[in-house]
Amino acid sequence: MPVVFGWRAANKEDCMKRAWMVTVVVLAVAMLATPALAQNKWVRGPVTAMAGDTITVTVKGVAETFKVEPATQLIARGAGTAAREHQAETGKPAPKLSDFVKVGQNVEVHYKVVNGANVATEIRPIAAADEAASAEASASTVTGTIVSLAVDSLVVKADGKDMKFVITPKTRVTGTGIGTKARELAAAGKPTPVTEFLKADDRVAVYFTEGGATPTATGVRLLQRAVK
Repeated sequence: MPVVFGWRAANKEDCMKRAWMVTVVVLAVAMLATPALAQNKWVRGPVTAMAGDTITVTVKGVAETFKVEPATQLIARGAGTAAREHQAETGKPAPKLSDFVKVGQNVEVHYKVVNGANVATEIRPIAAADEAASAEASASTVTGTIVSLAVDSLVVKADGKDMKFVITPKTRVTGTGIGTKARELAAAGKPTPVTEFLKADDRVAVYFTEGGATPTATGVRLLQRAVK
C-alpha cells in the first residue's frame, strides 16, 4: 500500500506540473494573440477634404485622413438636438458630419490607430484662435466623465474604466465660461484650482503624458456640464 500511495502522489504531482505547464503555455499564447490596445491621440487643424466616410485635416502642413464610423462622436452645437430629433421622428434623416463641419473649418480630431488606419473617435469644431492658443503638448488623450477630483488629481471614467491623472500648476483647463471665471477669481485675488472650474459628472477631454506611475494631465477641456 505504501508503494501504491507513493505512485499516486508522484502521479498527482506530475499532473499538477503538467497542468501548470499547460496553463503557462495557454497564457503565453493568449498574450501573443491579444492585440495591443489602440492609444488615443488627437490633432488640430483645418479641414481640407470630406468624402464619404473620411475627413482630411492638415496638421502642421501635412494632410492626415481619418475614417469616420457610426461610433464616431460629433461634439458641435446643435448636433445632439439633431440626433435626438432623428431618433424621435420616423423618417427624419440622420444628421451628417457635413451638416456641422465644413471644409476650411478648424477641428479637433481624437482618434485611434486601428490596423494601420486612423479612426476618428471624436470630432469637434474649434475656433482658429483656439488652435493657436493650444498649450497641450501631449500625444495622448482620453474622453470621459469625471468621477472625482481634487486640487492635485483627477479621476475620469472612460470606456468603463477609472483613470487617474496628476494635476499640476501647469495643467491648462479650458472650456466655455472657464476663462471668464478664471479672470474673475484672479481679479479678486483668489486661487484658481481645478476644483473651481470642474465638477463630478462633467464630461471632459484629458490631454496627458506618461512618464510616472500616474499619467500627468497637461490639459483638461470641459466638453459638457453635468446635468443637474
